[in-house]
Amino acid sequence: MIILAHVEPPSMLFQIRNFDVPLMVLVSGMSFGLTYKSGEAYLSYVWRRVKRLVFPVWIFLAIYFIALAILYPDSSELDSRTMINSFLLIKGIGFVWIIKVFLLVALISPWIYRFSAKTESNRRYILIIVGCFLTWEITRYLTIPMMSGGLKTASLITHYIIPYGLVFAVGLRVSQFNNRQLHRFSFISLGALILIGLGLFLIHGKFIPTQKFKYPPSIYYFSYSFLVSFFLLAHSRYLERIFERLGLLKVVLFIAQNTIWIYLWHIPLVKIVNLNFILKYLVVLFTAVIIAYIQVCFVNSFLLMRTSNKRLRKNIATILTG
Repeated sequence: MIILAHVEPPSMLFQIRNFDVPLMVLVSGMSFGLTYKSGEAYLSYVWRRVKRLVFPVWIFLAIYFIALAILYPDSSELDSRTMINSFLLIKGIGFVWIIKVFLLVALISPWIYRFSAKTESNRRYILIIVGCFLTWEITRYLTIPMMSGGLKTASLITHYIIPYGLVFAVGLRVSQFNNRQLHRFSFISLGALILIGLGLFLIHGKFIPTQKFKYPPSIYYFSYSFLVSFFLLAHSRYLERIFERLGLLKVVLFIAQNTIWIYLWHIPLVKIVNLNFILKYLVVLFTAVIIAYIQVCFVNSFLLMRTSNKRLRKNIATILTG
């Protein structure tokens, strides 16, 4: 869905797929709850996340800029500020801001996990999260005018770590919800979406896409994402059976395990492929998956086979594969 957004589909299709980033953060929270070791030292945990999230991006960017210097030496992206901002995950070549979001959320994840562990009641937990979302919405509204001034630099952190941290907190708990509860939360999200959407329509006289409230994200943006995400999670077993019958489950699992590298390889493809959005989407997605597959095969059958040091083997696998 994120790659689909980058091939510039029609506005209606763009809106339909606009649940992707929060869903990834939700799934991140779910997987964190299954894998996190509560006794692990914080700095050790942060170092692991940096290796998993930042190092792949830096390796990719090094390859990207070297290739650009050889093939397109006059490219504006070879500007020093663009390159520095890319490595800092700010803007740069574009598309890397989402890695910054995951890194920021990762920094506070252990504390969110501890809060979740201490709050046994799902009802109380959700009420607290809802209260935090409402507080965030008020804060967002009051600080938006300041984001182009003195708050601009700080907002690159605060205005993403807080809302996406709350989405992550929901993800930590969502695996405990049954299908009835997931459907209920989906309908509540639908109600919030309709209510805010109608309010915006009355103010502006036209439908306002949720994308307009993505930077920084608001409840309006999240309401649509939660609507779709909870519905998909409620029917995930059914979707899994469909993939099994189609013989695509292994493909889906490969994509799931190697998301970061598939995402990175799609960046140059989006920029060089010039086709109508349907063909461009298919070409970019398929090619990015194939490149990632070749990369994983090379790492597993060549690099790791020729590396005897266990720690180095683990680091290579962490950075270059899923």
